[in-house]
Amino acid sequence: MHCIATYLDSHLPRNPMYPEGRTFTTQYFIQTPVKADTKKREYAVYQSSIHPPHYKLLAGEEVWEVSKGRNNLFHTLILLLYHLREEHHGMLGPVHLGPTGLNIMWIIS
Repeated sequence: MHCIATYLDSHLPRNPMYPEGRTFTTQYFIQTPVKADTKKREYAVYQSSIHPPHYKLLAGEEVWEVSKGRNNLFHTLILLLYHLREEHHGMLGPVHLGPTGLNIMWIIS
């Protein structure tokens, strides 16, 4: 998750509310022991346990439980991309994830 978060942090524009420059990590990633509050965020990746790592997707008021196992992070990220494509027109904040932006939306095309 660190590699993906760092990649997205480097491509998202800086937010003045988060001066350290980690826009994706601070806005769209929640790591345990912080409790996931679905009312504060439209969507986020939530790491519910560290050992073994387990991720869930927060989408609006819903918590999308992803199957456990070694592919849990991969499946969670695919669900995030799907949710962004269907509900947010392929936008992660101000950045388009399709061909006119980061071009990572092709994964689920």
